[in-house]
Parts: sequence; structure tokens; C-alpha cells
Amino acid sequence: MSAAVIDRDREASLLHSDIESLASQARALEAAALRAVIAYTSAGLHKTRDGFSGIRDWIMETYSFNSSSAGQMASIARLAPKFKHLAEAATSGSASLDAIAYAMRRIEREGLAVHCRAPYASPVESPYSSTMCRTPEELIREYCTHAVRSELAEHFDRICAELFDQESMLDELSQQTLAWLEVNERPDGMWDLEGRLTGDTGKLLSNTLRTAVPPPRQDQADDDGLLPRVSGRNAEALHQMVAAYGTSPDSPRRHGHTATLNLICDIETLTGAATGRLPILDGRPVSISRARHLACEAGLLPSVFDYETGEALELGREKRLPNTALRHKLELEQQGGCAWSGCRAPVSWTEAHHIIHWADGGKTDADNLILLCRFHHGRIHTGKWEVTKTGPGKASIVHLNGSTDEDWEADPCKDLPNGHDSGEWSPRHKTELTDLALWYAQKKMQAAIARARERFRTRPG
Repeated sequence: MSAAVIDRDREASLLHSDIESLASQARALEAAALRAVIAYTSAGLHKTRDGFSGIRDWIMETYSFNSSSAGQMASIARLAPKFKHLAEAATSGSASLDAIAYAMRRIEREGLAVHCRAPYASPVESPYSSTMCRTPEELIREYCTHAVRSELAEHFDRICAELFDQESMLDELSQQTLAWLEVNERPDGMWDLEGRLTGDTGKLLSNTLRTAVPPPRQDQADDDGLLPRVSGRNAEALHQMVAAYGTSPDSPRRHGHTATLNLICDIETLTGAATGRLPILDGRPVSISRARHLACEAGLLPSVFDYETGEALELGREKRLPNTALRHKLELEQQGGCAWSGCRAPVSWTEAHHIIHWADGGKTDADNLILLCRFHHGRIHTGKWEVTKTGPGKASIVHLNGSTDEDWEADPCKDLPNGHDSGEWSPRHKTELTDLALWYAQKKMQAAIARARERFRTRPG
């Protein structure tokens, strides 16, 4: 072994010894401070002498402890008369204040105080030493002294699972009774979601959203360094989840159909003829452009018929949408996601757009299809954009004023994070969009100031 390696090992051993010694001293100092705090507060001196009603605030403001340490000491001092074994472990320095405070709070929160003080039928041996524990509190003290936080938390979970088996079922039933969810249409055509979910349902939804919408990565930041809004991504993920659920063969059915929207229109109206009729979406008239957009690809069942003869021209999705093999081909050619320049929507969130609309005779084949996210697909259907497929998975998207989608996204005057220009805003939602644009402008300004400060700090000399 070389001399350099020996010297490095010796230095590491010395540093390790120093850290252990300092940690021991720090714990001893914490224990001594806690003993003084318990003696002072048990006599009520923090109230009568110093004028504080709360122990934590008294510790922080009088002795400048940080909020975490002050909170731990306050919890232990308040609960020390109830849990003498745990308090003794903290005041002697055998267990950390963090572990003891966690244990005391957990016992109180879970309603375990009586259980923890009730003696075992016969003493239980500590899993860490030969110490015999006469009560659950003494066993918890052993976990606080020897175990890491995860083991301590797991021990409490086991206690609760054993003690509250029946109560946990009552909790679940009560949660289900209290759970509610309302989906209400607003006057502006959007929808409000309000409600309260059970613990299991909330976790399922949270986990599904996190899976469908992973946290934004730094490489997804825009030119101003701002990451996509998680709340907006969650809303789009919810749409994708519900749409996929409605078209799944395993989803519940009613009258033979899954949870889809129903679009009814005659072919003459859909192709733009002046028939005086409007398409019907779930019992309500919608615009022709909206129907053409929905008929491209969405979670709905289109019913297209000849108005004169009443003959059904299409029922279902097979003729209109790409089959599994074609969809797979399109995704392989367009792995980067939405074809719109600068869009970060993943390919799983895209819809197949017919460049020549199927109602106008366009074919459902790879040459006539391009994948776009729901937002940019709708943008194409405003009639202000022209799409030309330039190769597998690639398209030229040009505004009728001559600018391209790439120019549009690079425009420094774009108003919203997704490039939604004010010229395309609905009058009905203008106030809310204006508020969002102001918020976004403020975020851009803050990002620009942060970048300027960073450049100033790193400037040579």
C-alpha cells in the first residue's frame, strides 16, 4: 500500500473521530438545553416571567434557536409529563431530539397514549439490545435511540395497523361517505371541478398525474428560462386520461357505448355547404369548424349521414382514424411529439390531423396525416394556417400572413407560455387570458433580472 493511501486513510480516520466527538458534544449540549427548558417551562416561568404563552415562540425569540430545534424542544417539554421514558432518553442525550419529538407527536396524533403506557403481558426484548421493555413506550424509546427515521416510522405504522384494524375500515367508509365531486359547466363554456376525494382516490389521481406529467425538466424551459406550468399540464393530462378511458374496450358501457361524446352531422353540412343546419354534439349545436376539428380525432363517436336519403355514411371510428399499425408508424416517424415548432407535448398526447380533411376526400394514410397536440390541432382548425407535409413526421406550417409556426414561436411579443397570441383570443375569455398574460410577463421579467444578476456576478474582474 502506498504512503499516500496510508496518509489518506489516517486523515479520514482522524476526521471521522473528530466528527463523532463533535456530534456527541452537540447532542449533550442539546440535552442540557432541553433539561433547562423543561425545568423552566414546567414552572410556568416562560409565561409569568417572560410573557410568552407558547414554548416554541419563547425559545426562538429569547434564545435564537431555529424554528426546527425550537419546535422539537417545545413538543418534548409539553409532553414530557405524559411520556417519561421518552423524555428521559432525550434529556440524557441517548436519543436525538428529532427522533423523540417525532415519536411523541406521532403517539399523540394517532391516539396511542393509553396504549403506549399499558404494560405488556410479558416484557418484550429490544430488537437492538438485550434491554427488556415493559411497555410499548419503552420499546419506542429503543427505536428512537438506535433506529433511523424510516425504521421508527415503520414501527409506528405497524402499531397503528395492529391496533386500528377495525377503525381503519371505519375511516375508509367515512371517507367514502364524505367524498364528493361536482363537474359544473360555467357560463363561458368551460367547466369547474370541485370536490373532496378519499385518501386512496386522491393518491391514485396524484400518482397518475405524476406519471402522465413528469416534473418539467430544465431542458424544457423556454427562452426566458421559465418551465411549463404544472397546473396547465395537469389539466391536459386529465383530458388525455378521460379520453383514453372513454375509448378503452374495458371501460363501462351504457346503451352499448363507452363514455364518449356523440357528434351527429350530415356530410353536406360537414363539407361546408350552406345547408342552414348545424352539427349536434351531445345534444347541443356546435359550429361547423368545431365539428370538423372534433371529427379529426377525439373521444367521440361520429355519426355522419346523407341528409336527403338518411343513409349512414359512417358510424364509428374505423374509416376515419388511423388503425393501430398506422398510428404506430406515425409515432415512430414523429418521436419528438407535436409537429408544431417549439411545442413540448409528448407524442402520446398528439392527435392525427388530416392535412386534406377526410370529409373533403382526404385519405387516412401516412402521407395525409401529421401528429399535433390538442392545442395546436385546434389552432390549425381556425382556418388561419396552412399545413404541408414535407417528409415523414415533418410538416411546414405557415400562417396565411406568410409567417411560419417557427417564426410565431420565436416572436418575443407572444403573450402566453404556449404562444397563444392575443389575436386568437376568444372575447369570452379575454379578461382571464389578460390576467394570465400579465402573470407570464411578470415571470419573464423576473427571469430576465435573475439572468442579468447572474451575468453580473460571473463577470471577470
